[in-house]
Amino acid sequence: MDIRPKGSDAPLTWNKTLYVGTEASKYEKRIRKRLDRGKSVIGHYLITIAAGQNDELDLISTTLLTQDILRARIPLIVGLAYDRREALDLLVRITDDCVRETGGAQIRKWLLDGRKEGE
Repeated sequence: MDIRPKGSDAPLTWNKTLYVGTEASKYEKRIRKRLDRGKSVIGHYLITIAAGQNDELDLISTTLLTQDILRARIPLIVGLAYDRREALDLLVRITDDCVRETGGAQIRKWLLDGRKEGE
């Protein structure tokens, strides 16, 4: 089933330093390939820069990408998780890394400005 928005071939935008959960790492290439091709991927989660300016990050079920309007507006993807539990663990890991590196919790700014290599 092709879920790519009609008239839009714009690929999803993945952060070059993507956070990937332990279980998701086993299937990362397959999941990303299916998502990029507009195929249905059920049960996994993406962590993205928040769509709203007042928030830091959003947690989005890949199931929601079957909605053309959401898929067309998905922000920069910074994390990929196998399930909800792993997604919550990744959110904690991202927050911990940001606080450790910057002393604050401005996660959005830290990710968009580029975090230190090797993190």
